[in-house]
Parts: sequence; C-alpha cells; structure tokens
Amino acid sequence: MKKKILFLLLVLVFTSFKVNASSWCFVWDEETTTIEIPLGGNLQNYISKPKAKLYRDGQVLDDAQISYITTGDWLYLLTDVDTRKVGSYQVWYKAVENKYKPGQCQGYKTLVTFNVVDVEKPVFIDYPKTITYLIGSVKPKYEEQITATDNSGNCKITIDDSLVDYETPGTYTLAFRASDGRNISEQFMEVIVKDPIGPIITFLGENNRILLTKGEEAKLQAYFKAIDKIDGDVTDTISYTPFSTEIARSFDLEVTFSDKNKNTSSMIVKIEIVDKDEVSIELYKTVLILEYNQNVEQALMENIKSANLGKTNILNDVVIHSEHIKNEVGSYVVSYEYVNQDKVGRVECEVKLLSNSAPILLVENCNASLNGKVNILDHIQVNDPSDSDIASKVEYDDSLVDYSKAGTYPVRVTVTNSSNLSTSETLYITILDNKNSIESSRNIFIVPILIGVCLIGGGIAVFLYFKKKRNCNNDQNQL
Repeated sequence: MKKKILFLLLVLVFTSFKVNASSWCFVWDEETTTIEIPLGGNLQNYISKPKAKLYRDGQVLDDAQISYITTGDWLYLLTDVDTRKVGSYQVWYKAVENKYKPGQCQGYKTLVTFNVVDVEKPVFIDYPKTITYLIGSVKPKYEEQITATDNSGNCKITIDDSLVDYETPGTYTLAFRASDGRNISEQFMEVIVKDPIGPIITFLGENNRILLTKGEEAKLQAYFKAIDKIDGDVTDTISYTPFSTEIARSFDLEVTFSDKNKNTSSMIVKIEIVDKDEVSIELYKTVLILEYNQNVEQALMENIKSANLGKTNILNDVVIHSEHIKNEVGSYVVSYEYVNQDKVGRVECEVKLLSNSAPILLVENCNASLNGKVNILDHIQVNDPSDSDIASKVEYDDSLVDYSKAGTYPVRVTVTNSSNLSTSETLYITILDNKNSIESSRNIFIVPILIGVCLIGGGIAVFLYFKKKRNCNNDQNQL
C-alpha cells in the first residue's frame, strides 16, 4: 500500500514538473493597446478594450480566463488619463490568468496608450446670410457678426473675402471658417456691394440758366455733363418734367441723372423762353462784386453779355440806372433797361461794393489821475475812405485798467469796417498817484524856466561874442 501511495506521489511530481516545464506567454494585441478616446469621452467605456491571449508551447488557449490589473505601484496609472484634454496617456496593464495559473510568464505586462483626440468640428451658432456693403464705406467687421463654439473651448474664426470686389457693384460669395486647431467648419454668406453715390453733374452753360426761343424744341442734354464713379458718362440718362416752349416765360426746372444702381443726382436750372421779337438783355452775372473805388460804370457796362431786339443789337441803347450807388461799401440794386415805343426790357443786378483794405488806426498813450477817468476816444484816430461811418465802429476794452491803483495798463482798441476788415492796436493808460501828480506839476514850471534861462544865457553869449569880434576889427582898422 505504501508503494502505491509513493508511486502516485511520484506520478504527481512528474506531472507537475512536466506542466511547469511548458512554455507559457501572454501576447498582447497591438491594435487594442492603442486606444483612441474622443475629447470629453467617458474613460470607463474604453478601459476594457486592451486584450491579451495566453499561449502554451506556442498554442493559444482560447478557454483561458484572463483578467487585467491596472492599479499598483507603477508610474503610469489610469488616474493620469484626462479625457478633457487632448493628449497621449500611457497606462500599465498586467494580464492574470485564473484557470491555468501560469504565474508570471513572459509578456504578462504591457504599456497601453490612450490617445484623447478632438473629433468634433466647431459649430456655428449665428451668422448673417447676407451683408450689404456700400462702396466707399468702412469694410465690414465680419468676425464680430459670427458666433461659433467648440467642445475644446478653442475656436478661431477666419474670413476669406478674396472673391469680393469692394469697388464694383454686384453679389459675391464670402467664406468663413471656424477652427479648433484640428477640425474646421466652413460656411458661406453673400456680400452685396452697392454704389450709394449718384452721378456728379456739371452745367456747361452760365449761371444755371438756359435760354430757349419761343417755339423751339427743348433739347437740354447739351447743357450738362453727368459722370458716375462706377458707370462713367451717364449724361444720356437725363430726365425732367416735359414743358412747352409755345409761351414766353421763365421758370425753374429740376433736371435728374441716374446710374445703373438707380442712384440719382439733380440740379435746378432756370429756363427762360423768349420771343425773338421781344427785348432780350442777358448779363454775365446777376451778382457783381466790385472794389468800392473801382470804375463801377465801366464794370456794369462790361457785365452785359447781349442785348437784342429780335435780331437787332440794342447794346448801345440800354440804360443803366446806377445813379444811387455811393462811393462806399454797400449793396446796391442796379437795373438795365431798354425802352423804345412799345418794346420794353428790364433786368436787375445786385452790386456789392467791398474794400480790400483794413481801416487805419492810430492810438496815443495817455495819463489819468488816481480814481479819475479818461475819455479814451479822445486818444484814438481812425480813417477808412470806404466807410463814412467808421468812427462809430471803434471798440475798446479797458477792463484791465484799475483806476484806483497807480500803474500802467493796456487798452485794446479794435475797429471793423463795413467789409468786415479789422485793425487792432494797444494804447496804455498811466494812472498817477498824488505824489506823481505834484512832481508832474513842478516839472511843468521847471522845464519852461530852464528853457528860458538857457535862451537868455545863449543870447548874452552870442551878443558878447559879436561885440568882441567887432572891437577887434576896429582895432585892426586903426592900425
């Protein structure tokens, strides 16, 4: 019996030796030891993905009961994995087999890599579908009108307006993108470029006045030039309210021009329809500005552009009523008149006489006694040939003068003539105290006395000189 028991023990030892002598190893699946987790994902949904297989003597044991240990005194732990931040994290995994219990066989540990990646694109929350841009205005700040967000908290908006021509009217496509550094979302909007400025109108005649003959066909385009910044010459777009030329009359007419974008510009002109058999007096200017001392009569005559009775030149028969014009600055109305039997013609012109010279202003410094007063106007002289009332336009400011305190003070004097030309000067007022007044009074008497003494002494000296000279001459004659 003992032999049988010993034999069984030997068999068990031999069997155990044979089992331990087998080649065991864990082989990790490389595809499952690198795990990708989306940013913000739940780590618990991914920790069971790493897998290993148990091999004995090169044969896989499909029925092996393998579990994994991820905690321990290691450098790389699951607690280090932060799915809120993009990055790469490593964790130690150890395989343990509970059926065959091979122990610490080859390959029982490996490093598992968790890559936290951002796979979500930014999302646009709000943005305009179209934006209108007016040529010449400030370029739109598109970024301020676009709102986007991203799960990473990092979202940068960029604008691509390379296809937009901000100088030419039209509708263009603008692309804008939101990027989190890895993923990009793109959207589009329309930019409508408009021209807000109407044409610039130039009148080719004079004084915004068009003279038409009674019964003549009204063709006004030749009197204008309309240029648009974008469309160029748009003179042919002229429009105005139609009118008849069958009656001699004068009226204002609004003339309008437009560009392709329906921007308009207008100008008011005076239409004069005249009968060729009637008197026609035309002036170069209806407001004539002249120098006050200029030859007014000659200037008024030269202001007549034409004077006709039908086809007859009546320039020499036009009477200019300018007798009320004075040779000083002012505004006067002058009439040009022609009267002959039943034919009468009359036009008016405003004549403005101005001066190009400022008034001449002279001031004289003066004294005043303490607590006294001085008439400043007595020490001011002003002259202006163009303004007969110039003396009444003198102004002065003596606010800095303290009449209760001795001293010298400035007074600013200004005069402005009818042509709005001014001259300014400064005079000084000296306020004398009582002591200075007494000394001044003494000086009044002392100075004449000294002058008298000098004159008398000088006279005596001259008299003695000539007397002495005469005596010398007499003595020589005697010799």
